[in-house]
Amino acid sequence: MPASVYQTQDLAQGIVSECHAQFAKLPKHGKPTKKSNGQAEWTILAAIVLATPLDENEESWDVECISLATGSKCLPQGKQSPKGDLLNDCHAEVLARRGFNKWCLEQMRFSLQDSGRENNKFKFIGDSAPLSLNGNKRPLFDLVNPKSRFHLYVSQAPCGDATTASLAQVQSEESRNSFMKGQKTQEISSSYASTGSKRTREENEGFTLNQPQKHRRVSTPETPQIELDSTKPSCIHALDFRRGRIDYDSVGVLRTKPGRVDSEPTLCMSCSDKIARWNVLGLTSALVAPFLKKPLYLTSIITKELFDAQALSRALVERVRACDCLAAEGDGCSKRLSPHTMDITECHQPFEFSKEAVTKVVEREGCLLPPVASASSISWIAAETSSTEVLINGCKAGANAKKEIKPASRSRLCKLNMLDSTLLLWASLKSKIPDLVLPQIQHLVNQNDRTGGDNTTLDNFTYGDWKRLDKEYRKARDQLLQTVFKNWVRNDPDLEKFHGIPKSVPMN
Repeated sequence: MPASVYQTQDLAQGIVSECHAQFAKLPKHGKPTKKSNGQAEWTILAAIVLATPLDENEESWDVECISLATGSKCLPQGKQSPKGDLLNDCHAEVLARRGFNKWCLEQMRFSLQDSGRENNKFKFIGDSAPLSLNGNKRPLFDLVNPKSRFHLYVSQAPCGDATTASLAQVQSEESRNSFMKGQKTQEISSSYASTGSKRTREENEGFTLNQPQKHRRVSTPETPQIELDSTKPSCIHALDFRRGRIDYDSVGVLRTKPGRVDSEPTLCMSCSDKIARWNVLGLTSALVAPFLKKPLYLTSIITKELFDAQALSRALVERVRACDCLAAEGDGCSKRLSPHTMDITECHQPFEFSKEAVTKVVEREGCLLPPVASASSISWIAAETSSTEVLINGCKAGANAKKEIKPASRSRLCKLNMLDSTLLLWASLKSKIPDLVLPQIQHLVNQNDRTGGDNTTLDNFTYGDWKRLDKEYRKARDQLLQTVFKNWVRNDPDLEKFHGIPKSVPMN
């Protein structure tokens, strides 16, 4: 896909234009439409964009949309799959990031197959790069252009702490009263019990799924306090936790994804919380991190609806600044993983299917039915053979949700298929350079030896094993979750015990 050129002063708006243009090229299937009763649908658009400078002064940039997604749905706790074949979180920002990681894996594999390819984004350095200082890792890939930057565009500011105040202020009186009425009588633990599993907080382990807790009733004021202080300083202690939109007057806290109060709760953390976490650990996932010389971070976030610069700064940047201890000497963690800042920019180009834009059309047409969020999501990834997927209920549209998910119905972004892409890259490395010594793999083998596991092939290790492959990434993540994000809701480890699709690639 050819990139477009923008001057620095026009870069943010150029990024938005590229994202809207790419969305316009997608098939209609999966895009918001009107229901048979005339009710209009809306959605959220997010994309990760690569910007590469064309000159030393960085005055002009090549701009290329890498991964684009729509969506605002996620699975409830009771529908999570132990097989890794369903997407738990289909919010646009999360899908765009998963698509970005899929793109990274494929681009690294392409560069390994053809190092002279003109449009390679990564270069293989594994045959020349020295071991990391602690000897735990040999870098394998790096960006071809070290000045390349990654940007996140979202048509609506991320759910959670970045938009709690804004949503409270724009909510209609009817919906506000309805929400608060349900909130007053909601017993969080009783809804968890519907799945036979309740969530509790342990002193050092955050929220988990496995141990019972006493019922506790959430009590709130009669009406939410909507005049919030969005400039509240970031906390230097463990952030408090709230479910969804409960307690509008609590800012700076961790939240799960919003939803109806009477619905089964989700375990998915809000997009505000996830993006803040990316600002510490990097945009790349635990599966991709072991391949790279250094983590890739977002340079900016660009958004329009519900924009509040101070709330965005607090939610995405300020809350994790207390994690500077990750860069402290002698803690065993690399200084390459530490809190980063990002530019926060408001754009003025409306997305045609945003809630605000669709609502204006509905009001102009005199329709009495308010617009509703689309049930489907879209994932598009640059340079993919099947570049577009339409997703519903965590898998490809058309799959029978009441039956076992067939391989053809799995999204390429689900955990199982992402693990498969990871194993494919490891296999390509082993095939191209049989004698390449990889400390990160040897660490996994040694760890498995202690538990009596089979180390003969790559696919004998679980998804959870591969996520723990990068020692520096793991230590930084653990430290984040033991301090500021101590109350982060964590999935049952048993949900990560599945294996990749067998390839029988030898470890040695």
